[in-house]
Amino acid sequence: MTERAGELQTILDASPVGIVLFGRDQAVQRCNAAFERLVGWTADEIVGRRLRLPESIEKRWTSLMAQLNRGERFSGLEIRITRKDGSEFDAALACAPFTDERGGPAGFVANIEDITDRKRAEEALRRSEAYLAEAQRLSHTGSWARDIVTNQYTHSSDEYARLFGFDPQRDRPSRAEFLQRIHPEDRERHAEIIDKAAREPMDYEVDYRVVLPDGTVRWIHAVGHPVFSVSGDFVQLVGTAMDVTERRRAEEEHQAHLWFLESMDWVNRAMQGTNDLEQMMSDVLDVVLSVFNCDRSWLVHPCDPDAVSWNVPMEHTRPEFPGAFALGRDLPVDSEIANVFQIVTASSSPVRFGQASDHPLPAETATRFGIQSMMGMAIHPKGDQPYMLGLHQCSYPRAWTPQEERLFQEIGRRLEDALTSLLMFRGRGESERRLEEAQRISHVGYWERDLATNRYTWSDENYRIFGLRPQERSLSFDDVQALLHPADRDMRAAAVAEALRGGRRYDVEYRVVRPDGEVRFVRSEGDVVRDEAGQLRRVFGTVQDITERKRAEQRRMAQHTVTHILAEATTLEEATPNILRAVCDCLGWDLGALWRRDREAGVLRCIEMWHKESVEVPDFEAASRDTTLKPGVGLPGRVWLSREPAFSPDVVQDANFLRAPIAAQEGLHTALAIPILLGGEVLGVMEFFSHEIRRPEPHLLNVMATIGSQIGQFIERKQAEDALHRAQAELAHVTRVATLGELTASIAHEINQPLAAVVNNATACVHWLAAQNLEEVVALARSEVQSNGVSLRSRLAEDLPLILGDRIQLQQVLLNLIINAIEAMNEVSDAPRELFIASAKDDSQGVLVAVRDSGPGLDLGGLDRLFHAFYTTKPQGMGMGLAISRSIVEAHGGRLWATAHVPHGAVFQFTLPIGADKVA
Repeated sequence: MTERAGELQTILDASPVGIVLFGRDQAVQRCNAAFERLVGWTADEIVGRRLRLPESIEKRWTSLMAQLNRGERFSGLEIRITRKDGSEFDAALACAPFTDERGGPAGFVANIEDITDRKRAEEALRRSEAYLAEAQRLSHTGSWARDIVTNQYTHSSDEYARLFGFDPQRDRPSRAEFLQRIHPEDRERHAEIIDKAAREPMDYEVDYRVVLPDGTVRWIHAVGHPVFSVSGDFVQLVGTAMDVTERRRAEEEHQAHLWFLESMDWVNRAMQGTNDLEQMMSDVLDVVLSVFNCDRSWLVHPCDPDAVSWNVPMEHTRPEFPGAFALGRDLPVDSEIANVFQIVTASSSPVRFGQASDHPLPAETATRFGIQSMMGMAIHPKGDQPYMLGLHQCSYPRAWTPQEERLFQEIGRRLEDALTSLLMFRGRGESERRLEEAQRISHVGYWERDLATNRYTWSDENYRIFGLRPQERSLSFDDVQALLHPADRDMRAAAVAEALRGGRRYDVEYRVVRPDGEVRFVRSEGDVVRDEAGQLRRVFGTVQDITERKRAEQRRMAQHTVTHILAEATTLEEATPNILRAVCDCLGWDLGALWRRDREAGVLRCIEMWHKESVEVPDFEAASRDTTLKPGVGLPGRVWLSREPAFSPDVVQDANFLRAPIAAQEGLHTALAIPILLGGEVLGVMEFFSHEIRRPEPHLLNVMATIGSQIGQFIERKQAEDALHRAQAELAHVTRVATLGELTASIAHEINQPLAAVVNNATACVHWLAAQNLEEVVALARSEVQSNGVSLRSRLAEDLPLILGDRIQLQQVLLNLIINAIEAMNEVSDAPRELFIASAKDDSQGVLVAVRDSGPGLDLGGLDRLFHAFYTTKPQGMGMGLAISRSIVEAHGGRLWATAHVPHGAVFQFTLPIGADKVA
């Protein structure tokens, strides 16, 4: 017996699991070493004692003992056991009964396993699963797994069920039920991607919509991944599904916002691209057709239910849908059309017609032209009857979105303003036409600055204004600052800072330096946008390229300044440095030079140079003064040869520019040269340089050519004055030595031919005055006329008799009268500026020349003083122009006088007697 007991103990001790033998009285009979280690008690300490049961199983223990007494075993009971040292551990208990020799119940054996680590792992797993479930709930992300063989879900998380509108506590939907809730329009695309992933194991992503039981639509972003067995077989697809509805909505709103801004930019450019009313309407309708992707866009006029007739001035259509209207044809306003006009004019916003709209389509028109949806809006330009801007959708019944209605309404408002402007322009004079031209060639872009990210959103036109490729890169505040002229950066930064502080509104003009070196002038305006809490969020504004306006101001100032210099100078040498400085200051050149023709040597020589104080070009100046140029050589030589202004964007790259290496060394690039002409002969060349690379400007070349002509006329006038002085001196000498009879005859002769002494003794230029000579003066003054916004008309007779006289002096008289008229009209801002020049035979068969303006008019009480020396009505005038003009006319035997023009303006006229019997 003892031997058997020893064998039994050996067997028990070999088990890693704690084993305890209990008698019928539930006292411990035997235990193994593993149990001793679990509880910290030795066998001697516990044999014969009953173990204290945990409170958690005391109530169940009676039934468990009855189960054992019936010969049944139990397992899987988890209890907490207290060790000898008072600590506790989790244990799994399994019990089986054993019998005595007679087969009766003798006790039971219990296996006790420490499951503390397992319980901890289970608890960690439970917490992890809870965290995962909570993370999925918070992020609206569900997980799933699908068996490739059965094509059924083997796992779907609670959040996955909630994404599809199922209650995970009640529903365990099948895969088919999940698929049934995918939006009908997305099912086929979803199925194609999923099936392909099942056929060809691969990762995939797909976006689709699900429709919940209450009709709510959600956007789902699903990601799938193939899973392979150890043997390499494709067994599962696992993945996640995320609710991206808010993100999609935000993206759609952002895209809608950008679409709105880009569309308005496109529409604005169409409106600003021309001053022609019909072309503008056509361009806008073309943009509208593209922006809304509709089948027809059109304008109706007048949109008046009480009108007798209506017409369609403009319509654009898709090729597959013919026009619905007869363009330009008056049509009667029947009851159906009158009803449409009534509905549209009664609304301040777009009106929809057709399916899912408040108003039915006009039945007859819709049937005839296949219209399935229509949207229209009344626009009310000032000074005209209302128009109706409309869209047709013929390919399908379209439901116009709120974003489309908003854009359509804004386009209508802008078109209303554009029509108002252009209709007003049509009834106004030349100043309005100049404004139209300025608007046509102007470019306006928009920008938005996010103050949180300090990044800009620019329209395409904004990029073009700055010389950048549209949307080529995102720009920060510092990036934009770097695109500005260095001298303007601090000024712009200060204006921005003041606007953000709540000070003066952001409205500033500055220069932009494009990547190719070209400098442009812009005007930028912007408003600060705050949120409901008053915090700064963004700044939104516009940029307009005002370069042409700035250049025009500079050109006018240059021409005015040069004219003033020449008027006050007595010699070209005196005027030259002042002219060079004036042109450089007014037109932004850094250096100017005068090359004069050396007739004997047959070359050009640099005789005068001027440069800004900030410009240091000693080597270039020395090289220029030491250089002589023949016709065709260098920029001045080319101008000498061609007798036309010449422009070089970069002399450094000009192989014909002899001073190119020195120009490169001292940073000179763009150059401009103009001839100084006298009767078609080149007397000299003026040359100007800039450190910046500039583009050729036709208007600049014209102004510079005019300045060159002014200088030539100045030289010609001075030569004529010198000749006249010499003639007067010789005449005085003759008078002193002549006899009284000779003097009498001479005086009689001079009365009949007042210029004979000049012609015979001073070799003055004598020409026959005809229409061509008058046209030369008109052409000479045309630039000044245009730059001052004056409308010029002329009526010059072709059959005038010949007049013997000094062409230069008589042309100077006419030019003086024209300039006076232009300056008189500078004060006119609320009426057209009109200049009219006419020539005709007078009553005595002589020649009558008249200059009429629309200025403020003349003081009738001061008409007699107009021609007195030193009498002037101009702040900067000297009072000599009209006095000299009258003396010239009277010296030719003519008469010069002035009269008022009703209702406003003045008329200056002069007559000249006939000089020959032939007719020009």
